[in-house]
Amino acid sequence: MLGFMSKEEAKSHGFTHHGSYYGIPCWVRDSDDEFMVATKHVLLEPLFSLASLIEQFLRPIAFPGEPACFQFSVGSPI
Repeated sequence: MLGFMSKEEAKSHGFTHHGSYYGIPCWVRDSDDEFMVATKHVLLEPLFSLASLIEQFLRPIAFPGEPACFQFSVGSPI
């Protein structure tokens, strides 16, 4: 499917797990040296960016004094 990153392509880029970011499906690499994330389909990228901006705005309001972070769910290995 045009714009979709397959499991094989995700593995070749170094991704190791299925994941999600507020329900947006993504590929995740969660290792000690680096965290990487990419949406599974290119059309989801604007939605992913919007969710990131909303989280960056609301997190300091909801959790003052807490360090900045992102709420990714790491799923099963690829």
